[in-house]
Amino acid sequence: MKNKSLIAILLLTPLAMGAMELPPHKIPVSDEPFTRTLRPITLEMMGRMGKANGIYHGSPKVLENKKWYEDNFYNTLAAKKIWKVDPSTHTLRGPIQWSIAPIPQYTPPPCDQPQPTGYDAEGCRIVLSLFKDLEAEKPEEVAMWRERIRRGRDVWFKGTFGNQDLNEIHLKRIIGDHMHYGEWLDTRQRKHRFTKWGFINDPDCKEGNESTLWVDDCQDPHSSGVLGYRKYLKDATADFNPHKDPYTPGEWEENKRWAIGHPCIQCHVSFDPTNPPKNPNEPEWEHLTGHVGNQHIVQPLSGFFSATPDNHFAKQVLMGHRPGTIDTSLNPNDFMHNPGTQNNITDFFNKRVFQHKMKHPITGEVKEAPTFHVLKGGEDSVGDHLALIRVYINIGMCTEECWVPNFPIPGTFFGPESRQSPQRVKQCYQDCEAWNYADAKMPDLANYLLAGGPFYLLDATDVDGTPGSAFVDLKKVPRGHDVFARECAVCHSTRVPPESIRSDKDALEEFYAGHVFGNERFWKYEFDESERNSPAFQSKFLVSDAEGNARPRQFTDKEHPMLGQDWLGNDEPTPFNVIGTNMCRAMHDNHSEGKIWEDYGSITYRNRPSPGSVQRKINRMFPLIGGMEFGDPVPVEGGSGYMRNISLLSLWAIAPFMHNNAIGELTYLPDGKTIDYTVRGRINQFEIAMKELLMSDNPNDNPHRTPKTARTTMDIKIAPREDGKGFIKLPVPKGTPVAYFASSNPHSPLFQKCDDLVENKGHQFGIDLPDSDKEALTEFLKLM
Repeated sequence: MKNKSLIAILLLTPLAMGAMELPPHKIPVSDEPFTRTLRPITLEMMGRMGKANGIYHGSPKVLENKKWYEDNFYNTLAAKKIWKVDPSTHTLRGPIQWSIAPIPQYTPPPCDQPQPTGYDAEGCRIVLSLFKDLEAEKPEEVAMWRERIRRGRDVWFKGTFGNQDLNEIHLKRIIGDHMHYGEWLDTRQRKHRFTKWGFINDPDCKEGNESTLWVDDCQDPHSSGVLGYRKYLKDATADFNPHKDPYTPGEWEENKRWAIGHPCIQCHVSFDPTNPPKNPNEPEWEHLTGHVGNQHIVQPLSGFFSATPDNHFAKQVLMGHRPGTIDTSLNPNDFMHNPGTQNNITDFFNKRVFQHKMKHPITGEVKEAPTFHVLKGGEDSVGDHLALIRVYINIGMCTEECWVPNFPIPGTFFGPESRQSPQRVKQCYQDCEAWNYADAKMPDLANYLLAGGPFYLLDATDVDGTPGSAFVDLKKVPRGHDVFARECAVCHSTRVPPESIRSDKDALEEFYAGHVFGNERFWKYEFDESERNSPAFQSKFLVSDAEGNARPRQFTDKEHPMLGQDWLGNDEPTPFNVIGTNMCRAMHDNHSEGKIWEDYGSITYRNRPSPGSVQRKINRMFPLIGGMEFGDPVPVEGGSGYMRNISLLSLWAIAPFMHNNAIGELTYLPDGKTIDYTVRGRINQFEIAMKELLMSDNPNDNPHRTPKTARTTMDIKIAPREDGKGFIKLPVPKGTPVAYFASSNPHSPLFQKCDDLVENKGHQFGIDLPDSDKEALTEFLKLM
């Protein structure tokens, strides 16, 4: 009893800060229907389908004090350090000399009432559109499910859990005084934030002035005005009180007033492809979604690096990333240049689950359980709960407590301090209370993510009123269906063919005959009239509903008709040398034994057979001998070397292609500066990408893809350390491939960690098709 009383005291202490008051607005909840697809699905339903995955369901502290974390959901979406010493004395791997306190957020009222912000009203609009068919039958359950999904959305849009420390402490060690947000936070930038950086303005804000300290004037006081960046007032010092002192020029550059945290929508909020805004710098909530990922964010110039000089080595690395991508291993460095796109979170309940042997990170129990394959190579393979919370660690939560102590120390070459060590869940939940704040919310977050469905072109309306149907030639779709069945479905369908026919294209076409790859509403477009009217086709693939209308059999599951939707990806790992794309992302090894994310990779993942060997090459930064081959090829081990076969749902909306957006090109509005985000623009970009995808990458062929390699934009000098410090500075001429230095490990500098310079090669499937079939396939995929 004494121990439980002590726990209760420790938990309740932060509440002395009090809850945040509701913003005083009264925004009505709209009942306008959505043009995008939303899915009425929950974790509970997933469990009944046998798709509940993982063996970790919360830390011991969260499980023991579940009600407290539930009651303080909104009080614990953000956090900060309460220092016991002068923060300036804290050093790399320094001892924990602080406690964690929450930064309370307001608790929104129920959805049957007006809402304090447009954001909250939109959240109600989303959840009230779900489970309508069950409202009368299961009112209490429906109310609970809706609340869970709404809360999950709030985690996605607002949960930062103290991750401002990544920028305030860790990245400042590398970037120094240039690690600030003074450029884009300025409210006078609001009118062109999307144009400059791909940022999406908060619709609940308007341009401010001197009275708002030159930040946006927002309904939510924690909004920075840019979605994905939350602002928190710092504690007062002897020289400056952020709560009272007037604005002074230069205060942002000194980071005096605001700490900026970033929830997951930093990368994942985007314009709804089916309902884009007329002005990309002034969207409304109806134009935004948190599911598809921001293909337009210009990561090299955005966020906290906007003020970093272009000749800084970190800026040059980031400038080697295409819009819509970010290297998520920049901080837990795998020393490979491998930027990737954000996952398109679509119809996750239709993803395949796989049986993996995994180790519980707290108890050490080894058990086989279902799991999704997540990340580009399927590395996160221990269930959705741990996969989600790892992302929060990766974007800065508990940086100093749980993450940085496991990084190698810059400048070391020998011993444990020269290598990564695993970030242990068991240590983190005990040493960093922010972990528990987030841990308690992951089931709600999963419920929100499950609600994301596809974005269908036929449901879209462009900014000028043009319907999506104007951009697809439906007459070519039936042929495209057959081409897809022969050429693509073996990897990009959740209807998995027997191993014996996977290389037999005729057998594959027969296997997928009558199978609907897209939405049931559009199924007739996938088959020509003679096929649909065939008695054999109707008998085998169709049934009649109560009104006598023909329906494909695959959608007639009475409890869950959504399960008929093909996810258009089998999620199976494919060896890098079979796909042939740039291999550095496949070589990502942070989930290997002894590496930073070991707790988040399954035993099954790490025991995957080696997909092949790779030739070692001398570090390309060495004069004369750099890039020369050395010794025999070395086998790829530890689970690395694979890429999973992703979903092609909504592919029309997310070009360019591949894990690094290197196949295809973005196009721009007539101003030449603003990425074309419209339906017409997305289709144009999709067609460019499809043409390049179905083209040879062999320079001896005509036509062939023009090779793409990210290169430095100016002469720079870099130190052979990941923090850029040290007396030695190596000259790097303008035009040098960024991977020369971004793909070498400074703790083992003799060889390149990964050596693969061309970024748009590989995936040579379908390049020999006749033009008519390529065109048909292109039109077919627009329908998905």
